[in-house]
Amino acid sequence: MNKIIQNRKFRLLLACISLLLLIDLVQDTYAKYITSVEANAPFTIARWYFEVNEQDVISNNDFSNTIVPYFDANTNIASGVIAPTSTGHFEIEIDHSDVGVSFDQVISLVQSNDNTVSDIIFTGYKVNDGNVINFTDQEHTSITTTHLLGQGATTNTYTFYIEWLDGTGETMTNADDTEASASGTAEVAVNIQFIQKASQNQNQG
Repeated sequence: MNKIIQNRKFRLLLACISLLLLIDLVQDTYAKYITSVEANAPFTIARWYFEVNEQDVISNNDFSNTIVPYFDANTNIASGVIAPTSTGHFEIEIDHSDVGVSFDQVISLVQSNDNTVSDIIFTGYKVNDGNVINFTDQEHTSITTTHLLGQGATTNTYTFYIEWLDGTGETMTNADDTEASASGTAEVAVNIQFIQKASQNQNQG
């Protein structure tokens, strides 16, 4: 009887050892096929940085203080001021040398909300040393330019010409002109938009 019990214990022990060996073998087998890997894939983000008159307009989009008007010399008008018949210009330099995408640029010119001198008009503009292009419609004084990546100049100077209209086409009377000289505000508004062009994916062959 004791011998039978001992045989059973031996078989049970042998079975437990076999089970442990089998479990270990299964773990080793699965370990060959379960692999975990990890990596970080860095991407370089295209730059979107513009300077207008040497001011970073991404962090500060109000470049009012950088615009300096220049009025043409007139023996009948004091230097540095504007009056009926005055002509002059101001410049805007746009630097997009640190932009990493193609984009459209729209410059819009209007009289500001605070302006009270309705006879101030934009007569034309030029880009860098190019010819002057006249504005023929005061309702459409805007310039749209496409800048393709890697093509053309990355810094351009736009010169805008203004005039205090007096005579044909004026909307202010002499009395209005006189009042403007006492309490009027002569001010124009410049709005510049930079719009990234939609991407055009190239087929990989």
